[in-house]
Amino acid sequence: MDKKNTMLLTVIAVATLLVAVVGATFAYFAIGATAENNAKTTITGSTENAQVGTVALTGNNDINMALTAEDMSLANKGHTFYAKGDGTAVIDSEQKLTIGTATLTGGSSGVVYKCIAKYTITYDDTDLGAITWSDGTSDQEALGDDGAVLKLSAKEGSTIEIPSDLQTIKLKELASNKTKSGNITFTITGNGSSVTSELQASLAIANSEKEQQGRLANKKFTITFETDEENGFTCDTVSAGD
Repeated sequence: MDKKNTMLLTVIAVATLLVAVVGATFAYFAIGATAENNAKTTITGSTENAQVGTVALTGNNDINMALTAEDMSLANKGHTFYAKGDGTAVIDSEQKLTIGTATLTGGSSGVVYKCIAKYTITYDDTDLGAITWSDGTSDQEALGDDGAVLKLSAKEGSTIEIPSDLQTIKLKELASNKTKSGNITFTITGNGSSVTSELQASLAIANSEKEQQGRLANKKFTITFETDEENGFTCDTVSAGD
């Protein structure tokens, strides 16, 4: 009886060791998580001799900027106002606000992840009243063309691919279409701990000769950034470390 028990334990031990070896050699994974903005993280694939981590996307829901009568006064003609994180405006100082952060937690150093976020950018003109955007006349050119823009960029040190039509968006275009969508790709390389990649945006409104005063004074601009609830954020590994 003792010999039989010994053999059985030996078989179990060998089977456990084989599972451990296979698991260490090929790490197959499927990881899901929910971000603050309802984006779902899905990672599928396999890497050899590497452990994978989890990636989550979080971020602010919108950028707001309220313009005061003083901002849009003749005294400030020729200046540009940028949205701050608190919803107010600052003069002639670009503010790059983080709107999305992809965070990789754990995993082996050197594993490269590509994560695609499908963003929808929405323009809200509820508080804008009777603003008329550029119709091609010289007195409206600044606001309608390059004087009111939203710019998306990667924070220094982050690797993010942004479609050209999302890098600089005229508010005139957003005001007409209300929304604009596109896929933004985050590339993150694991370091064995935690790594972040940040998407930023800046909102700029120029005080031009004809567009200031009553038309923009005491008006509020709201830009909202959202990801698709079902397939808004997907990830996969593209290479593995040693």
